[in-house]
Amino acid sequence: MIDRARIQGNAQSEPHTLLPRTEDGFLHAVRPQGMELANVRAMALNNKIARFYARLHRWYVKMRFGGDIQYRWTFLSHLSIQRGDHVLEVSVGTGANLPILPAGASLYGIDLSPAMLREAARHLKEWGTEAELIHAEAEHLPFRSDSFDCVYHIDGLSEFGDPARAVQEMIRVAKSGTRILIADETQRRPRISLAKSGELTQPEVLRLLPEGMIDVRYEEVCKGTMYRLTFIKP
Repeated sequence: MIDRARIQGNAQSEPHTLLPRTEDGFLHAVRPQGMELANVRAMALNNKIARFYARLHRWYVKMRFGGDIQYRWTFLSHLSIQRGDHVLEVSVGTGANLPILPAGASLYGIDLSPAMLREAARHLKEWGTEAELIHAEAEHLPFRSDSFDCVYHIDGLSEFGDPARAVQEMIRVAKSGTRILIADETQRRPRISLAKSGELTQPEVLRLLPEGMIDVRYEEVCKGTMYRLTFIKP
């Protein structure tokens, strides 16, 4: 499933498939010098907040949306996961989504922050949940094409160095017929628009989808602060 030619910073001719597995239990599939500049900055920020991120996030969604599980199920309930499926979460963070998924699937999670992955590895051990965690960028997923039966990303697409490429990568590694889920904050900042009064504008994330995607569904949820986009790879 791992494609060594897609590991950032490695030449295709190098014989090793991955950088060493850390003592914390995750694999390295990216070198900092090979990362997008925006992602290097995001990695530094996430490394700083990783230790208290999970606790703050639970408090925030409880106050804003009624509870952590309720918030996550708003998105995860739209996945189609069967026993034996290979499932990829892009930007796995501290791993809180993984134990909510149906049992019996092979779980993979990538994140650009090693500190977040350390928290995820610790949490998964506490929860008794098994998953392969990998330090990688969403724009350069280190997997062969058509590898996963389910691919999803929740929160953070707009912060990627290249969101369009990240979406293309999620589609690339998904098998034909796979339903892909992408969720993030809606764009609520005031902006100058040339659209006529009353004219609907297409959400920005929909412009990132290549032509030919099937059953595209976009909905604003969580009191309009988040969107939920699902579609099927043909």
